Amino acid sequence: MKGYTLKLNIYTIALKDGERKDATFHSLHRVIAGRDDMSKTDMFSLVKEKFLKSFSDKFVLNYNKTKGIAIKEISTIPTKNIIDGMMIGGLTGIEQDVYNTSSSDEKQDTIAKDEVTALPYYFKIWMPYDSSVGVVMVQSYTETGVVSLALDKIKHFFKSYGFSVGSNPFVDKEYKERFKKRSIVDKLILTKTHLSSEARCALNQMFTNFEGLKVEIKISGFNVSIDEFWKQVDNENPLDIDLADFEMNKKENYDIIATYKDLSGKQSQARLSKKLDIMPTIILDSTLKEPGKEYPNYTKIHTHTNSILTKVKQEIGYEAIDVG
Repeated sequence: MKGYTLKLNIYTIALKDGERKDATFHSLHRVIAGRDDMSKTDMFSLVKEKFLKSFSDKFVLNYNKTKGIAIKEISTIPTKNIIDGMMIGGLTGIEQDVYNTSSSDEKQDTIAKDEVTALPYYFKIWMPYDSSVGVVMVQSYTETGVVSLALDKIKHFFKSYGFSVGSNPFVDKEYKERFKKRSIVDKLILTKTHLSSEARCALNQMFTNFEGLKVEIKISGFNVSIDEFWKQVDNENPLDIDLADFEMNKKENYDIIATYKDLSGKQSQARLSKKLDIMPTIILDSTLKEPGKEYPNYTKIHTHTNSILTKVKQEIGYEAIDVG
């Protein structure tokens, strides 16, 4: 496939107040608004404006100052508990030369260290008033992305009002099952960290004082269907050899990971103790792009992610409660 592939990153987020207790997004919005005598529409609008203002009309940078993001457009759908829009962002902090692909000899321009090479990114934040669990979606590109920076910015915004947010990546069951049916297993990895000093010394005396020593056993060069893999691999003892010298004689003492690959080459990993816990990359259809462009069309991706959000709500067991 020519061009860039759009992908979608989904996270469930859990909101807690300053006392580390579950808090509803309604309570968060009341704190952000500074009052509770507002309609839901007005409160969502105020939250949107304060989130936008938190960017101060400039790029927010990551800790290493290598990436930046800014808001390009933002909107609210209070009836669906949604704030979404388009960010722009990309690399910064490094001087980059610009060339035409037809010639490597003639430089066209130079991007300075304090400039950003920005691409558009769609984002969606679902914050149900009656629940402490919400959803963040951030679109990215297979070759590059600012997903972690966008998620961190959202968390920091909530934290500035005294609320903390935990997050977990999410892929809906239907997508996982479709990925599994089209995939094979091509790698098995056993990883052990935190070996005892005795075990480190037994490997080689020079390792004795290295508490962070890591042992990794990687089996590759094979490819079998997922069903065949699980028939042949014992969850309790994936390799029929004694691994006691590496302190891998008990399943709970080390990590066992299988790598999946589908027919197009997309990969995912899953711990053997959680056969269905695979997290394949969610690939978006190219029809969601702007005509003739490589980035998403806001209206199309907004509608598409609304349908995905419906599935997420069902899987996390969300049932709406009218809170006004």
